[in-house]
Amino acid sequence: MTGRPWEGNLKINAVLDRMGALHRLFSDDRLFEFLRREEPDRVMIDSPLTVPPCVACTRSSCPGVNACEDIAVAYMQKLAESQTGRKRKRVMNPQTQRIWDVKEWFQWAPSLQEPTYSANKAPLVVRAMTLQRRLNILPRPIRLWETSVPHAISCLVDQLGLDRDLAYQYRAFEVGRERRTELLEALHEHGFLEEDDIDEVAASVESFSAAIAAFVAALELYGYCSRPDNAFFQEQGWVYLPELSCPWPREEIEL
Repeated sequence: MTGRPWEGNLKINAVLDRMGALHRLFSDDRLFEFLRREEPDRVMIDSPLTVPPCVACTRSSCPGVNACEDIAVAYMQKLAESQTGRKRKRVMNPQTQRIWDVKEWFQWAPSLQEPTYSANKAPLVVRAMTLQRRLNILPRPIRLWETSVPHAISCLVDQLGLDRDLAYQYRAFEVGRERRTELLEALHEHGFLEEDDIDEVAASVESFSAAIAAFVAALELYGYCSRPDNAFFQEQGWVYLPELSCPWPREEIEL
């Protein structure tokens, strides 16, 4: 994508669908070369970029969660305790969850809240962290930023006043394309996105998800995404989500 969201000229320049392996090049090799060549200002990916405290731990022995001295684990416990009674309490697990997971427990429907290091996500986390290490060696290092497409869509649906069922139905076989088109057209009607290529992007869940991630990247670049309260939260892993309610334009903010 190129353009500025509040000027209504944010445009989808290209859709690269299913960038798979080619001969001896792995798909991530191709992705690295593409990013190296394009040098984008923001790259959002739908994958965690950090691991839970227990996965990152290098201690030779484990005292257990309740006796753990890791500050992240202690903070997660404090968050979980403060949320008791607001809704049904869920067990905090530093083996699969990060601070962000616990902090956001009561903000989203359970179906959207898959732990950071679940069986589905763990391989993606490893790939994302490996890609980031490769991007760090470039003359102009490229930083990956983390979002969650299901959560981002849920935010956009609420903030644009759309039917909340859209947040679940955009992947449905029967009505998925219709619901994906509805969200993209709403972004166009509200002046965030040009109309070109909407049909192409809505044609598949993969292209649509990539477009949403790119849109979140554009919003974050100009300060219209949720931001960590402090550097500690950022280091532990933060998921950037849209905040369209801010007055336009807002000054760009760098962490």
